[in-house]
Amino acid sequence: MHFPNSGSGRPFVRIDGRSGAFALSVPEGGDPEIVEMHGKLLDLDLTGVSQGWLRLSTDGADWVPLETLDDWNGTPKPSADHSAGVRIDLMCADWAEPKVRELRGSSRAITGFITRIAQAAGNVPAGKAVRIRITGAKVMKFGKGTSAEIGFEIAPQEKWPDVAAFDDHRGDDAPTDDASGASKAFGNMEDSPLDAPAEAAADAWG
Repeated sequence: MHFPNSGSGRPFVRIDGRSGAFALSVPEGGDPEIVEMHGKLLDLDLTGVSQGWLRLSTDGADWVPLETLDDWNGTPKPSADHSAGVRIDLMCADWAEPKVRELRGSSRAITGFITRIAQAAGNVPAGKAVRIRITGAKVMKFGKGTSAEIGFEIAPQEKWPDVAAFDDHRGDDAPTDDASGASKAFGNMEDSPLDAPAEAAADAWG
């Protein structure tokens, strides 16, 4: 007897590790919609981030969170097919409803993106989310493969929104988070929709 693990089933955003493209889940389980993010503001609930072991398959996503952040030895790796991953809520005013979506992944592009933001943000005040502006993406060589590095700028701390604002923009009905839908949507994209040159950020913060 077998029951697929379809994960949390929350509305999600995915980042293609090869191009840096962002895609949003859509109702009725259709192919995720690729969205333009160059120059857009993105809010991250870094205080609510979790790390864990992630396995993606045609059955869906199996997520095993760490009991303690950064303690990879404290939660045994469930199988050879699981990889170290991250899970975090993101909010963007330019996205179709719901504005708050879950990002979960184990690619170098995703884990590196969140790590660099956390390092740049430093200590996040209680009750605050970190606001960034996406400035572009470039494809980097790593060994025999490639990975996208997403560029960003951190907003002044006084522009960071309250995490409580996320609660006003969460969706109730959530598409199933299955690996096959996300990969099918990205296909074999070689060029990122973030390739445009970054603009000056002086007046970028709303």
